[in-house]
Amino acid sequence: MNIITHALAGWCAGSRISQHRNEVAVVAASSVIPDIDGMGALVDLCRGGEAELFSEYHHRFGHCLPFGLFLAIAVFILFRKNVRLALWCLAVFHFHLLCDVVGAMGPDGYNWPVFYFYPFSDYGVTWSGQWEINGWQNIVFTVALLLDFLYQAAQKGFSPVSFISEKADNAFVKTVQQRLKINILYEAQKPDE
Repeated sequence: MNIITHALAGWCAGSRISQHRNEVAVVAASSVIPDIDGMGALVDLCRGGEAELFSEYHHRFGHCLPFGLFLAIAVFILFRKNVRLALWCLAVFHFHLLCDVVGAMGPDGYNWPVFYFYPFSDYGVTWSGQWEINGWQNIVFTVALLLDFLYQAAQKGFSPVSFISEKADNAFVKTVQQRLKINILYEAQKPDE
């Protein structure tokens, strides 16, 4: 699936399990981080050649069980032994893998496997019904996540924009609240008259 779809899935999941912006961001990052093994595409691009490194390593070391466990342990240590957060990060990591098995077929018809037991095994998990990465199923899923993202931003009163600018985020959230007619937090934040 598209990295934007993975990011939206992580942010929407994080928004449902936590009121804390930093925890939501960590869950969202955990949903995207498996694609770190696709960084070979940048090297391939700089070399101007075929997608050799990308094809060889994507869906391998970032999409495997050892990497997922490493991620969960790192979150556990970095966030003061927060077991709940570490388990949620592991869950969205696995959701990323499931989404890739279901919806990552290349435009050339290649059924892209996920190497879950890498480096211990080169067995790739695939599904014969895998959707094309730009298939209608992925587009519908992404649109649904985008709508949920906007709804969650309106309800929670923050979005990823807050990491760049609080002022811009407040304007964004207020606009979404007004458009969706969700004034739960907006009304609660008004000073008493």
